[in-house]
Amino acid sequence: MKVTTFALALVCMTVGLQATAQTTTKPAAKATKAAAAASGAVGKTLSMGQGAAGGPLLTRDELRTCLSQESSLRTRLADLESKRPALDKEKADLGAEQQTLRTERGPVDDFKRQVDDLSTRMKAYATRVETWNQRVTDFNAANKSGAQADKARVELNTERSDLEKLQKSLEEEKNALSSGSSAAVAAYNVKASGLDARVSDWNQRNEKWNQESRTLEAERTGWVTNCADRRYREDDENAIRRGK
Repeated sequence: MKVTTFALALVCMTVGLQATAQTTTKPAAKATKAAAAASGAVGKTLSMGQGAAGGPLLTRDELRTCLSQESSLRTRLADLESKRPALDKEKADLGAEQQTLRTERGPVDDFKRQVDDLSTRMKAYATRVETWNQRVTDFNAANKSGAQADKARVELNTERSDLEKLQKSLEEEKNALSSGSSAAVAAYNVKASGLDARVSDWNQRNEKWNQESRTLEAERTGWVTNCADRRYREDDENAIRRGK
């Protein structure tokens, strides 16, 4: 955002650090050996969940798919969780920089107050000049002479001299403020724009992390229903482990 000398449009930090980390529940633990064994032709059965399992027994192919999905979920969850500390640290660092920038805005706001004050005094000066010009026009139109006319002429000339001095003073103050405020505001805007861009980038990456977390949680829920909540034959698991 650019800043002009007498219309300071200062950068306002409106960005925020959005979306906190979501909690993703890990896949259920591998088959619990505490599960009761079933007798008969089916052989010993187990489940990958902690609670009571129901539904039809998993076929060997279904069990193979479930075990593969469990491994994939664990790997992806570990990878996702490993990225969270860096994002959280970056969030804290950005928040600290935002606070520092807010303190640096003070001098810029001081310049704006000085500019506003100067603008008010320049408007008052312009009104005086306009009034003086009208008095000169009226004086000349009257074409009077004598002591009273001479006195009025002296007053007009004196005021003209005062106005010229005031004009010079205001111009000098304007030039000084223009130079100082431009440098201060430009430096502030560079920092603010850079920080805005970094915060925006963080928000995008954080939202991507949250979306991945939601996706992983949905997959985990499906895995629990389709795999962890069903029993399977221990012999099938052993066969799969042996590559069969």
